[in-house]
Amino acid sequence: MKDILKYFDKLTFAVLMLLVFSGIVLIYSASSGMNQSHWSKQIIWLGVSLVAFFVVFRLKTELFFKFGFTFYVALTVLLVVQILAGEIISGTKSWIKAGFFNIQVSEFIKIPIALFLAKYLAKISKIEWKEFFKMIVIVGSPFILIALQPDLGTAFMLTSFFIIAILIKRIKLSIIVFCLIVMAAGFLTTWNYVLKPYQRDRVIAFLNPEKYRKSTGYQIIQSKIAIGSGGLTGKGYLNGTQSQYKFLPTRHTDFIVSVLGEEFGFLGISFIILLFFILFYRQFNFRAQSDEEFIFVYLFNGLILFQFLINILMTIGFFPVLGIPLPFVSYGGSSLLAFFIGEALIFKIKINNYLKEY
Repeated sequence: MKDILKYFDKLTFAVLMLLVFSGIVLIYSASSGMNQSHWSKQIIWLGVSLVAFFVVFRLKTELFFKFGFTFYVALTVLLVVQILAGEIISGTKSWIKAGFFNIQVSEFIKIPIALFLAKYLAKISKIEWKEFFKMIVIVGSPFILIALQPDLGTAFMLTSFFIIAILIKRIKLSIIVFCLIVMAAGFLTTWNYVLKPYQRDRVIAFLNPEKYRKSTGYQIIQSKIAIGSGGLTGKGYLNGTQSQYKFLPTRHTDFIVSVLGEEFGFLGISFIILLFFILFYRQFNFRAQSDEEFIFVYLFNGLILFQFLINILMTIGFFPVLGIPLPFVSYGGSSLLAFFIGEALIFKIKINNYLKEY
């Protein structure tokens, strides 16, 4: 136990807690005037997440890699059941009701995908056509099921696994060319036959929000106004006009950074970005004892990095609005719990490495 406490990454854990508590402070401000107490629910979810973190931390990491495929199949089946018999909430079948809370299955399947994919990639030295199509099946199955809910934002996040896998492993040039062709054809097909009118409008609005200022471009414009009006130090806590007077939609989830920028200014946003920088630096900077552990750490943290970048770009108008929250900061219990479980595995992997070395 003393060795575990000695090598436990206290600084990274403190950074995680700072991000979450910063989020709760911002959620309280963003949900001011709402009927629902999002901030109090987030505190409860934090308690659940911490319990889950230390339970997972005490377990052997080998168990998760051993049963990664089992978890993957179970959650994939649950996604199918959710689409067939799930209740529509906010226009999608993304949640399962559990008392006063809603569970988002698509957030939890990210963990077994990373585990299963890490175990598979550890066995190969190069991504050939056979390996590539197996990866398509591993990531593509939940991608399609999540997209059918429809939740394009969460589904889009799964593409980060391909990006990280390509960066870690060598890949044939012909596969990359094939991917580019398929992506172009897929985009045209999706644009013309899959996307609903309001979803196409979101992409168009991203390119020219002023033209759609009264419809799909409204969110982007209000977000830019909020961040820009905050200046260097912000207007002060609970004094943001765009958030307090409800001009900014989904301010407690997708546009939490806009609330941060308006109330705490450039310095507030810089502080959060600094915390994420410390988190990524410390979680990526380690020596793994096995290939599957190394790949899992990079896949899961790469997912968080990808989601962080997309959310920031989305709030300043450099990416279409896809409904992607800021990890650890935005309101969302399922997301918080899933990320804490994944991080618990990473913390345990790092500690195991230290104990084996010393």
